[in-house]
Formats: sequence, structure tokens, C-alpha cells
Amino acid sequence: MLFISAPFGNYLTHKNATSVIGTFTLNKRSGLLMQMIKTLRYSFKDGCWYNALGLRNPGIIDGIGKYKPNNILSIAAIDAGDWHELEHLIPKDIELELNISCPNIEHYDKYTNGIEKFVDRDPIVKLSPNMKLKDIDRLCEQGFRKFHACNTFKTDKGGRSGKYLKAYTEKFITHLKQTKKDIYCIAGGGIETMQDIKEYHSIGADAFSLGTVCFNPFKKNSILNNYPLDNWRGYC
Repeated sequence: MLFISAPFGNYLTHKNATSVIGTFTLNKRSGLLMQMIKTLRYSFKDGCWYNALGLRNPGIIDGIGKYKPNNILSIAAIDAGDWHELEHLIPKDIELELNISCPNIEHYDKYTNGIEKFVDRDPIVKLSPNMKLKDIDRLCEQGFRKFHACNTFKTDKGGRSGKYLKAYTEKFITHLKQTKKDIYCIAGGGIETMQDIKEYHSIGADAFSLGTVCFNPFKKNSILNNYPLDNWRGYC
């Protein structure tokens, strides 16, 4: 299965993929266009993208209105009590991703406190490459069983994405598949070709998420249009 990761999923759809829309916070965070102009950069030095968008979005009510049954709604908490309010507001039939991995905002202390309210909804949890394995183990102990590894890496220039993330994604997925049972892993980070997907599949990934490759329409369309769903029934 293929996913188009947020925020690209807000704008892109494809018959072979599920679009993840968001990430939405409880309240509106304006200034997306200005942050894109100021911080979105490609580095020819390391071949990675950098951004400091900081979850700029119109707020969860708008996100709920944009949701369609074939989407995943990505949400994040910033302030204490946000997880409680989000769980109260979001209808039970909406498929969710809990983004606990944005590197470009200042969270309150222990900001994941409260996400356990969502365990019964069986959401995807989007991991940060800056997390420790013990943090992921704790999420499993709480009852979460679907994980997306991983989001951008925190740096002084903003979130770093691209091939740099592959080592972290591989580490997380290998750990989860070797130490846990009944865990569903979505591999994201540095996917540019079908070979990248095959490499992630070889370590146990159940699905694959397209992110910064969406900046390159040719590479993105090559994956989406040629993803061998029928031939990979035993793989994906």
C-alpha cells in the first residue's frame, strides 16, 4: 500500500495511494505561505530538503470538513489538553494519523501525554527520527500498533528530509518487526524509486509513504503509476 504523506496529501491524489491530509492542530496556525518562502530550501550539498513550516494549518474543524473516506486525517497537539479536545471533536469514523514528530514547533513538556485516548481508534503514529527506541516501545505498551517511520530530522536549519532519513527508518522498522508482534509499519523517508520501496520491504515494511519525492513530478508519477499492486500481493 502507498501513502502520500502530509502536507503533500492535501494537494495530491492517486488511485494507487491513500492521501494523508493535514497536519491539523486544534486551533488555526496562519502564515503557511510566508514560512514556505522563508524556510523551504533544497541543499545541493547533501541532497536534502529543509523546512520550518511549523504545522501551519487552518485548524481541526476545517480539517474535519476536508476529510473524505479514502483519506487519513493527520493531527497534532501543541498545548496541554489538545489531545483531549481533539479526541472529543473528531468523529469516530475518521481514520487518523497522530503526528508526534514535527521538529519545527515548541511542544509543552511531555506533549504526548493524552494520546492514549486514541488507542481504541487504531491510528497511525508518525515517529520522529529524534526519538529513542525506548520511546517507541512505550507507545507499543500503550497499545498502539501502527507506525509511520519517520518524519523530518530536527536541525538548526529546520526539518531535514530525504535520503538522510533512511537509516532512521530502517532502524525503527527493524526494531519493531524483530521485537513486537502484530505491528504495522509504514516506511517513509528517501523514497525516490521502486528500488527504495523494495529495500524497505526487505526489512519488513508493510506499506510505503511518499514525501519529498513529490517535489519531483517525474519520479513521483513513476512510482505511483507503476506500483505493482497486483504482482506484489504476497509482498504488501
